Amino acid sequence: MKKYNVQPLDLMQFINTKYHEPFIHELLEFEGRLNIEKLIRAVEKLADVFPLLKCSYDKKSNAFIENEHCSGRDLLRIDDAADRNKLLTEVLDTDKKLVQLTLSKNILVITISHMICDGSGFKQLLYLLCNIYNGNSGENLDYLMKREFSQLTKEFTQTAGITMKMLISMIGNYKSKPVYAKTDNENVYVIERTIQREKMSRIHSLAKKQGATLNDVFLTAYARALNKLYGLKKINIPCTVDLRKYAKGNTGIANLTGTYNFNIKIKDNIHFGEMLKDASVIMQKQKRTKNDIAGPMLLVSKYEKSTLKEFLKLYGGMNTSASADYTNVGVLDDKKLAFEGTTLKNAVGYSVLSKAPCFQIAISSFQGETTISSLVRCSEKEKEKADWILDTIAGELEEFSW
Repeated sequence: MKKYNVQPLDLMQFINTKYHEPFIHELLEFEGRLNIEKLIRAVEKLADVFPLLKCSYDKKSNAFIENEHCSGRDLLRIDDAADRNKLLTEVLDTDKKLVQLTLSKNILVITISHMICDGSGFKQLLYLLCNIYNGNSGENLDYLMKREFSQLTKEFTQTAGITMKMLISMIGNYKSKPVYAKTDNENVYVIERTIQREKMSRIHSLAKKQGATLNDVFLTAYARALNKLYGLKKINIPCTVDLRKYAKGNTGIANLTGTYNFNIKIKDNIHFGEMLKDASVIMQKQKRTKNDIAGPMLLVSKYEKSTLKEFLKLYGGMNTSASADYTNVGVLDDKKLAFEGTTLKNAVGYSVLSKAPCFQIAISSFQGETTISSLVRCSEKEKEKADWILDTIAGELEEFSW
């Protein structure tokens, strides 16, 4: 029985189950149906080169335990009657498995524990699955299991000067008014809005003229929606950052993320374009610092110097999911997702299922089209607020693109 070490950034995802279900999802929609036997073989080979897919999480030993008898057929479920929304909000029993692939007619939904990887790591897995499916998997893939945080920090020698107060500040402002409140009779919902390619092209062009990124645009629209809902003048939105930019060479499939804090003051009657300029300045300042990696460095340092009990006591009560959170899953590359024999119509990445009072939106792009989504657990009445937020974000983007 093989065991694999759990990394501190993996463990933080497990700790936060009070605030979200730590599973992320990808949906691939094809013109036709994938070859089932070919897909099973591809999943088997993928699990051979990245054995965490065959593991469960053992809480007592705080380790991933490999089930050596697990096969590709065990990981792949065929269910043509599956409910799409249920698949996108599926919660696995991590004592038994950490990943589930479901093929339902022409849709493939992959659910994976956030303990294994972040959104960028998930894309690595998807692209590799496609390569293997197409018979292109001859390269050395040993680096995939290189999951230590140290692969990012060879040039960083110390965490001196980083304090817990700084870490909490980097994680986010949790005193913000929540989008929705915890109530009885809660259900799970998939809420999403699509911005068409032509509209996104126009938005991208306008942002570029102002020296802003699409990320700046989405954060601006989100902040304006929160301002309109609650009348808040000061808004803090934690923004997930992929730390792989600090790595030299190939990175393993892991959780390698930090956080920028988008803190903005909203002036009365300010137009979108003017606010976007302010947002761009704020984010450029964030990018010139190394605050995104400083917090995770402190956390890893504490983990290495503590017993598991001490670490859980220190971080176990910390909510690293904000009441208004944001993640940009990024672009799902259609060229890297070209499964032979089929045409991929659409691909969407979804973030974790948030529990009240936490709320998160995710941005995902494919072939120029953008999906804004949120997976939420709340009452039907509270869902109206989440719907309103996404409608308002879409409306803000529409207004900007005129």
